[in-house]
Amino acid sequence: MKPPSTGRERILHEAVRLFAERGYDRTSVPDIQEAAGLSRGSGALYKHFPSKEALLSAAIERFVGQARDGRAELGDMTLPVDEGSRRLVEGMLERLGANRDVLRILWRDLEHFPEMKALARGEIMQRTYLAVSNWLQENQRQGKLRPHDSEATAAVIVGSVAMFRVFEAIWGERAINISDERFASAWSDLLLQGLRPGT
Repeated sequence: MKPPSTGRERILHEAVRLFAERGYDRTSVPDIQEAAGLSRGSGALYKHFPSKEALLSAAIERFVGQARDGRAELGDMTLPVDEGSRRLVEGMLERLGANRDVLRILWRDLEHFPEMKALARGEIMQRTYLAVSNWLQENQRQGKLRPHDSEATAAVIVGSVAMFRVFEAIWGERAINISDERFASAWSDLLLQGLRPGT
């Protein structure tokens, strides 16, 4: 991952890293400034962000934007169902993997920020469940998948992929030594074996 190219990006990057490592409450503005290569007492952070909370909000909003991009990609997907199912899981793994630090923050630090928590819950999780459910329903409508409960199946898909990444983010390592490629392949195989017409 290449280093952030602007002062604003560097500050946000270091803030997210510190929030993930130490917790939001235990990270100070001087800590963030120092980590970003600024003088601890300079106040330079405030040229880019009005507060520490604004940094947290920017990180959550960026993750929300990536989740929206992923849903748009899923809605536009015209791949055959076998390739599409694998791409679905790979895309989720990629986006969650790129946000490991934010996942730790979401898991631990949003209790005192109900608006951010609601945004993350609605945009990152609930609408992703709905998008995957819609993708499954469309493939069912076209006869590519057998009749099934698409909402429940979407919950299983999204939930299992999310927890694979969340455990990795929380513990700093994978619970089991399985690559993303193996995970995506196994998930696609299970989905298709369970839902392909005639199975």
